[in-house]
Amino acid sequence: MAKRILFSALLLAIFVNGVSAGTNLQVFYDFGSAGTVCENKRSNRVTTTIELFYPDPWGTTFAFVDLDYNINPIDPQNTPFMSYAEFARCLNFWQQTKAKDLSVQVEYNGGLGIFKDAEGGIRGYGINHAALVGLNYCLHTADYKNIFNLELLYKYIVDPDNGTKNQAPIQFTFVWGCDDFCTAPGLRFSGFLDIWGQRFGGQQSFVILTEPQLWYNVGRWFKCPNLNIGTEIEFSYNFNGGTPGTGFMCNPCLGIKWTFD
Repeated sequence: MAKRILFSALLLAIFVNGVSAGTNLQVFYDFGSAGTVCENKRSNRVTTTIELFYPDPWGTTFAFVDLDYNINPIDPQNTPFMSYAEFARCLNFWQQTKAKDLSVQVEYNGGLGIFKDAEGGIRGYGINHAALVGLNYCLHTADYKNIFNLELLYKYIVDPDNGTKNQAPIQFTFVWGCDDFCTAPGLRFSGFLDIWGQRFGGQQSFVILTEPQLWYNVGRWFKCPNLNIGTEIEFSYNFNGGTPGTGFMCNPCLGIKWTFD
């Protein structure tokens, strides 16, 4: 109960403090990807994401929190079945110099979830703490609406495989965002690509995850510029279940987004 209260307070703090600084709320319906190499148990689910990004004189702050909700009968009932959060801080005290596009980044990732076992009982799992530090190179317009971002980070995962050393503790991240994509007013193309090394089942492996999004600002037609509709497609390799060889997955989603800035 204490953890649940703490997590709720954290969500509230993110919302209140970030509401005027690039905060948005996304709601997605996940169709899943039947027929791919690995068994996909993520079909027919809803995910909410609250996301914030804002710059200041000392760098930038980015954070998001995902909550997954059950529609599929294999999921536990009456509660969200998974939560995941990332918090990243870029430190840049030299914004008036020629090196203004290069920052030092520190980041935290982690989460937890529950699932039904074969007998219908409820069991839990953790997405282990991960601490990251490295360099961030970012090109952007003054309003950050158009952004091109590269990150190279050292990634330390707490006990990734029963204490076995991770032989490739690195992560490469590419983040992009483009307003009026293909010169179409109100159309935004954004997303990220992550590649990182991790040990699963005693084997060293690489994980690839990318989630391109395409949003259309439908609210611009009726004086509600905060409202967007769009899609996200999650492409991943070795991501489902955290086991090498799980193969490629493609999860198409439809969603709505409300921006608070």
